[in-house]
Amino acid sequence: MPPHAPPDIFEAMHDLLHAYRAHMARAMATIHPDLTPNEVRALMFVGRHPGTTQKELVAHSGADKAQVARMVSLLQDKGWLQSEPNADDKRSRCLRLSPQGAGLHQALRDARRGLAASVLQGCDPATAPQLLALLAQVRGNLDALGTPGACTTPGEQKNQTKSGPCA
Repeated sequence: MPPHAPPDIFEAMHDLLHAYRAHMARAMATIHPDLTPNEVRALMFVGRHPGTTQKELVAHSGADKAQVARMVSLLQDKGWLQSEPNADDKRSRCLRLSPQGAGLHQALRDARRGLAASVLQGCDPATAPQLLALLAQVRGNLDALGTPGACTTPGEQKNQTKSGPCA
Protein backbone atom coordinates (compact mmCIF):
# COMPACT_ATOMS: atom_id res chain seq x y z
CA MET A 1 0.00 0.00 0.00
CA PRO A 2 1.33 3.48 -0.78
CA PRO A 3 2.24 5.80 2.10
CA HIS A 4 -0.76 7.66 3.47
CA ALA A 5 -3.29 5.27 1.98
CA PRO A 6 -6.98 6.02 2.70
CA PRO A 7 -7.14 3.64 5.68
CA ASP A 8 -4.22 5.55 7.24
CA ILE A 9 -6.12 8.81 6.82
CA PHE A 10 -9.15 7.45 8.64
CA GLU A 11 -6.99 5.94 11.37
CA ALA A 12 -5.38 9.35 11.89
CA MET A 13 -8.83 10.99 11.98
CA HIS A 14 -9.98 8.39 14.51
CA ASP A 15 -6.95 9.01 16.72
CA LEU A 16 -7.41 12.77 16.46
CA LEU A 17 -11.08 12.54 17.44
CA HIS A 18 -10.30 10.40 20.50
CA ALA A 19 -7.54 12.74 21.65
CA TYR A 20 -9.81 15.78 21.13
CA ARG A 21 -12.66 14.15 23.03
CA ALA A 22 -10.36 13.29 25.93
CA HIS A 23 -9.24 16.92 26.19
CA MET A 24 -12.85 18.14 25.91
CA ALA A 25 -13.98 15.66 28.58
CA ARG A 26 -11.40 17.09 30.99
CA ALA A 27 -12.48 20.63 30.13
CA MET A 28 -16.17 19.73 30.59
CA ALA A 29 -15.43 18.19 33.97
CA THR A 30 -13.89 21.44 35.17
CA ILE A 31 -16.91 23.41 33.91
CA HIS A 32 -19.52 21.04 35.35
CA PRO A 33 -18.62 17.56 36.61
CA ASP A 34 -22.05 16.02 35.88
CA LEU A 35 -22.19 16.91 32.17
CA THR A 36 -22.24 14.03 29.70
CA PRO A 37 -20.95 14.37 26.14
CA ASN A 38 -24.51 13.96 24.78
CA GLU A 39 -25.78 16.71 27.06
CA VAL A 40 -22.99 18.97 25.82
CA ARG A 41 -23.93 18.23 22.20
CA ALA A 42 -27.59 18.99 22.93
CA LEU A 43 -26.82 22.21 24.80
CA MET A 44 -24.44 23.38 22.10
CA PHE A 45 -27.00 22.63 19.37
CA VAL A 46 -29.85 24.41 21.16
CA GLY A 47 -27.51 27.30 21.93
CA ARG A 48 -26.64 27.65 18.23
CA HIS A 49 -30.26 27.10 17.14
CA PRO A 50 -32.62 28.72 19.67
CA GLY A 51 -36.19 27.62 19.12
CA THR A 52 -35.17 24.25 17.67
CA THR A 53 -37.60 21.39 18.12
CA GLN A 54 -36.99 18.07 19.78
CA LYS A 55 -37.40 16.42 16.36
CA GLU A 56 -34.55 18.57 15.00
CA LEU A 57 -32.43 17.63 18.01
CA VAL A 58 -33.12 13.95 17.28
CA ALA A 59 -32.00 14.43 13.66
CA HIS A 60 -28.84 16.25 14.76
CA SER A 61 -27.84 13.85 17.51
CA GLY A 62 -28.60 10.57 15.78
CA ALA A 63 -30.13 9.29 19.02
CA ASP A 64 -33.63 7.85 19.10
CA LYS A 65 -36.67 9.91 20.12
CA ALA A 66 -36.97 8.29 23.55
CA GLN A 67 -33.32 8.98 24.44
CA VAL A 68 -33.62 12.61 23.37
CA ALA A 69 -36.92 13.02 25.25
CA ARG A 70 -35.28 11.71 28.45
CA MET A 71 -32.26 13.97 27.95
CA VAL A 72 -34.42 17.05 27.27
CA SER A 73 -36.43 16.31 30.41
CA LEU A 74 -33.22 15.92 32.42
CA LEU A 75 -31.77 19.18 31.03
CA GLN A 76 -35.01 20.93 31.97
CA ASP A 77 -34.87 19.43 35.48
CA LYS A 78 -31.31 20.73 35.84
CA GLY A 79 -32.56 24.19 34.86
CA TRP A 80 -30.49 24.44 31.67
CA LEU A 81 -33.23 24.10 29.06
CA GLN A 82 -36.70 25.59 28.60
CA SER A 83 -39.45 24.63 26.20
CA GLU A 84 -42.38 26.59 24.86
CA PRO A 85 -45.23 25.79 22.48
CA ASN A 86 -44.32 25.80 18.80
CA ALA A 87 -46.43 28.45 17.05
CA ASP A 88 -46.14 26.55 13.74
CA ASP A 89 -47.01 23.09 15.09
CA LYS A 90 -49.03 22.73 18.28
CA ARG A 91 -47.86 19.11 18.66
CA SER A 92 -44.23 20.10 19.19
CA ARG A 93 -42.32 22.40 21.50
CA CYS A 94 -39.46 24.79 20.85
CA LEU A 95 -36.32 24.46 22.96
CA ARG A 96 -34.26 27.33 24.32
CA LEU A 97 -31.46 27.67 26.82
CA SER A 98 -32.46 29.00 30.21
CA PRO A 99 -30.32 31.81 31.65
CA GLN A 100 -28.31 29.15 33.54
CA GLY A 101 -28.07 27.09 30.37
CA ALA A 102 -26.87 30.13 28.43
CA GLY A 103 -24.08 30.64 30.96
CA LEU A 104 -23.10 27.00 30.71
CA HIS A 105 -23.25 27.19 26.89
CA GLN A 106 -20.91 30.20 26.92
CA ALA A 107 -18.42 28.40 29.19
CA LEU A 108 -18.50 25.31 26.95
CA ARG A 109 -18.11 27.43 23.82
CA ASP A 110 -15.14 29.24 25.34
CA ALA A 111 -13.55 25.91 26.28
CA ARG A 112 -14.01 24.59 22.73
CA ARG A 113 -12.57 27.74 21.23
CA GLY A 114 -9.58 27.62 23.57
CA LEU A 115 -8.89 23.99 22.76
CA ALA A 116 -9.30 24.63 19.02
CA ALA A 117 -6.85 27.53 19.19
CA SER A 118 -4.31 25.36 21.03
CA VAL A 119 -4.73 22.42 18.68
CA LEU A 120 -4.49 24.53 15.53
CA GLN A 121 -1.54 26.56 16.80
CA GLY A 122 1.07 26.81 14.07
CA CYS A 123 -1.36 25.81 11.30
CA ASP A 124 -1.86 28.21 8.41
CA PRO A 125 -5.31 29.83 8.94
CA ALA A 126 -5.79 29.94 5.17
CA THR A 127 -6.00 26.14 5.07
CA ALA A 128 -9.01 25.97 7.43
CA PRO A 129 -11.59 26.55 4.66
CA GLN A 130 -9.88 23.87 2.56
CA LEU A 131 -9.96 21.40 5.43
CA LEU A 132 -13.63 22.14 6.13
CA ALA A 133 -14.50 21.73 2.44
CA LEU A 134 -12.63 18.42 2.22
CA LEU A 135 -14.30 17.11 5.39
CA ALA A 136 -17.71 18.18 4.04
CA GLN A 137 -16.99 16.33 0.79
CA VAL A 138 -15.96 13.18 2.65
CA ARG A 139 -19.07 13.43 4.86
CA GLY A 140 -21.24 13.84 1.76
CA ASN A 141 -19.67 10.75 0.22
CA LEU A 142 -20.31 8.82 3.42
CA ASP A 143 -23.93 10.01 3.61
CA ALA A 144 -24.43 8.97 -0.02
CA LEU A 145 -23.60 5.39 0.98
CA GLY A 146 -26.78 5.31 3.05
CA THR A 147 -27.40 4.14 6.56
CA PRO A 148 -25.54 0.94 7.50
CA GLY A 149 -28.05 -1.90 7.70
CA ALA A 150 -30.77 0.11 5.95
CA CYS A 151 -32.84 -1.39 3.16
CA THR A 152 -31.74 -0.17 -0.25
CA THR A 153 -34.03 -1.89 -2.74
CA PRO A 154 -37.84 -1.91 -2.83
CA GLY A 155 -37.80 -5.68 -2.27
CA GLU A 156 -35.65 -5.32 0.85
CA GLN A 157 -37.87 -2.48 2.13
CA LYS A 158 -40.99 -4.61 1.62
CA ASN A 159 -39.45 -7.45 3.66
CA GLN A 160 -38.31 -5.21 6.51
CA THR A 161 -39.64 -6.16 9.91
CA LYS A 162 -39.88 -4.27 13.18
CA SER A 163 -37.35 -6.63 14.76
CA GLY A 164 -34.57 -5.97 12.28
CA PRO A 165 -33.51 -4.23 9.11
CA CYS A 166 -33.88 -6.10 5.85
CA ALA A 167 -35.08 -9.69 5.81
